[in-house]
Amino acid sequence: MADISSSLKPHILIIPGAWYPASNLDTFIESLEAAGYSAEAFSLPSFNTAGVSVQDDEDRVKVLLTSLVDNGKDVIILAHSYGGLVAAGVIANPGLDKRTREAQGSKGGVVGIVYLAAIIPAEDEGILQLVGGKWLEYIDYTKAETEGLLYTFNPTETFHHDCSAELANSVTETLMPHSELALKTAPSAVGWKGKAYDGRRAYIRCLQDKALPIGIQDHLIARSEVEWMVKTLDSSHSPFLSMTGELTRVLEEIVEEFAKN
Repeated sequence: MADISSSLKPHILIIPGAWYPASNLDTFIESLEAAGYSAEAFSLPSFNTAGVSVQDDEDRVKVLLTSLVDNGKDVIILAHSYGGLVAAGVIANPGLDKRTREAQGSKGGVVGIVYLAAIIPAEDEGILQLVGGKWLEYIDYTKAETEGLLYTFNPTETFHHDCSAELANSVTETLMPHSELALKTAPSAVGWKGKAYDGRRAYIRCLQDKALPIGIQDHLIARSEVEWMVKTLDSSHSPFLSMTGELTRVLEEIVEEFAKN
């Protein structure tokens, strides 16, 4: 694999999934930085806050992304789980992708999009609609009506069962409820369809995923009817915890492939 110097490597902007604080990505970010990338993650507005929609999360990410792009940064968005809905709306905003900006003589832009065991939403589709209008068995909705928040049953087994017991327990203690509205509402658009991302969209499948089982991941990829660069990890829903180095290596491969397109 040809090496890209650190000064030319894109910035990795990570959009977390539901229930997870950004702090759970710290070790993965350190791994990316050791490989020469700059990277960041942030907790979404819908994390532990009721009444926040997918589009509210989009607005927050767009502010961060626009600042990076306006400062000439090349960016790859890595979206995990629920973060796939947020990313879909964000990258639909015109003028943010690298190809368009290059054609306009501008520096920076979104080089590509990487979905990590993430939801690829259809038009006007939220998670509740995707799963047939009934919450998945690990989602605890008993306080949704009174609090506007969704909790989870047995999160260790669902999200990160392949971590050491010590790590798994410490991560589980950091999880918080998530806005019910965020998991019921749809993104503003589905930007992953855009031709600007042809050859620059990737999906990392997680074979042992119990939150978004591999059959659903494959269904989402197939029904999208666009081409994805597909990579596979033999991991739970959270390889940034259990397979940090391997996930970094796979992401590096994707970056190299994006650079050829």
